[in-house]
Amino acid sequence: MHENEESKITRFVSGLRREIQDMVNLYEYSSLEKLVHLAIKVESQILKKTSFKSTHNDGFHHSSWKDKYKTSKTFPSNFVKDTTYNPIVSPPSTSTPKSPTKT
Repeated sequence: MHENEESKITRFVSGLRREIQDMVNLYEYSSLEKLVHLAIKVESQILKKTSFKSTHNDGFHHSSWKDKYKTSKTFPSNFVKDTTYNPIVSPPSTSTPKSPTKT
């Protein structure tokens, strides 16, 4: 069975991961051999980018602290819940109320 070059290229591209397909389709290639090299380059760039993201710590935490506790049904281990209710009540005033004065 002999396939022409164009059919081989089409079959090769369809077997690539979608992310690599999208990048490879941005370039021109004249042969299957050049396409294979291009796909390898694209894949290595993607791997470098993803490994950089996973290992690079820029010192910033990019998710909200609120999100952490929204998803958790329990309180953090260092959180002590006070179960007593002690409202702050001011003592009753012992002075007599002043009557409004007319002017």
